[in-house]
Amino acid sequence: MVKKRRVMIFAVIAIIAMALVTSTSFASSEKSNPPKFITISSYPIGSLGTILATAFSNAIEKKTGIRTRPTPADTDVGRILPMKTGEAQVGIITAATVHFASEGKGEFSAKDWGPQRLRLVFSGNVLQHGLAVRGNSPIKTWADLKGKKVAFPPGLFALTVPAFLAYGGLTEKDVVVMRAPGYIGGIKMVMQNKADACHAVPVTGLMKEWEAAPYKLRYLPMDPKEKTAWDRMREIAPFMASPIWADYGALGEGGAKWLAYYPYTLTSYENTSEDVIYTIVKALVDGRDLYKDVKKPSSGQWTLKDTLDMGKPVYIPFHAGLIKYAKEQGKWTTELEAWQANALKAEEERVKGWKAE
Repeated sequence: MVKKRRVMIFAVIAIIAMALVTSTSFASSEKSNPPKFITISSYPIGSLGTILATAFSNAIEKKTGIRTRPTPADTDVGRILPMKTGEAQVGIITAATVHFASEGKGEFSAKDWGPQRLRLVFSGNVLQHGLAVRGNSPIKTWADLKGKKVAFPPGLFALTVPAFLAYGGLTEKDVVVMRAPGYIGGIKMVMQNKADACHAVPVTGLMKEWEAAPYKLRYLPMDPKEKTAWDRMREIAPFMASPIWADYGALGEGGAKWLAYYPYTLTSYENTSEDVIYTIVKALVDGRDLYKDVKKPSSGQWTLKDTLDMGKPVYIPFHAGLIKYAKEQGKWTTELEAWQANALKAEEERVKGWKAE
């Protein structure tokens, strides 16, 4: 009887051991097997985001052999959702979208959203922003804007326009609020003399049209040395409150100048495979020549150095896959480690303290 029990015990141990070996082998195999597809969520067809996503897809596919494709969407939720569900591994989104999604604001303030645990994968070109007026108007300083009509589009611009006003020491109470249907609508209101000022991005086609018009184009002055002004702006729109020397696009009166900016990013979710993100980052670094000239100068500004720049207004943590690659290249520093720890702590506080609107 004792002998039979011993045989049974040894048999059970053998079965458990085999199960553990099989499980470990399967997990190891699953980890080492690359994905069959990589999908990059992006902005609508024809946009810079889709041009970049297509170029990145080409570089990743040629460097890894993994089929890669962009998938465009019209809204921020439409771009984030495929990453959340795992249908897309990464997405090309601006720092503004990153801010809204990671903070649980705007479209992401609904009960089934809230602060998203997003991670930075790669970062690149920037979008310059300023508050524009007609070049033949008497508005030359921020103080001149008092009592004037300012276009207020919905969504993102409900933050950016007040942020510009804050830079100039003003609030919505100091101006006449003119509701605009959207970004383009706000610009057209000023071009048609129905408003005096609006949020403008110099690289857009409509701004070049404005610059060529008889009434010309002017941006209200911004100075990188005005720390207090930038701090006021940062309280409202932290993703955009950083100065940049703008030297291309429709810059109007005076040519090159200081404006505000935020960058484009390649972003993912925290739970996206470290190996997949590592593969993507490595392919983009190694395959830079395959996309850097696709849309100059924007496409050439995507580098590992830019991605690890702590001065850029992107406040989500770095993805583990990116960190792994940066460490391999000797680019991960104690400063970056401390920054990452603070970003993770801030994220945890956001998630715990969030309440649906």
